[in-house]
Amino acid sequence: MELPSNLLSDEASPEWMNKGDNAWQLTAATMVGLQSIPGLVILYGSLVKKTWAINSAFMAFYAFAAVLLCWVSWAYHMSFGDKMVFFLGKPGIALDEKFLLGKAFLGNFPNATM
Repeated sequence: MELPSNLLSDEASPEWMNKGDNAWQLTAATMVGLQSIPGLVILYGSLVKKTWAINSAFMAFYAFAAVLLCWVSWAYHMSFGDKMVFFLGKPGIALDEKFLLGKAFLGNFPNATM
């Protein structure tokens, strides 16, 4: 019996990748990302005066965007890429196709999922 064509291994879906682990990791990360900005907006908006609530909300949004850009541009590769010393890695852009399709440190899903 042969697998359906969408379940066969190819370059984007190698044999070592566990599709269930990959799907759950993506789902959990999406839920955390979707709750982070509203949660921070509610938290910081409740700590300031009513007149400054919108400013506080936008500051939380800008901070989230800045962290996302830093993480993609150099921090992910610094955390999980090649090591410079035993506790610190070499900074680098984490958008290289070869790096993204390689195994993550756990081995069940690609770096792109992380």
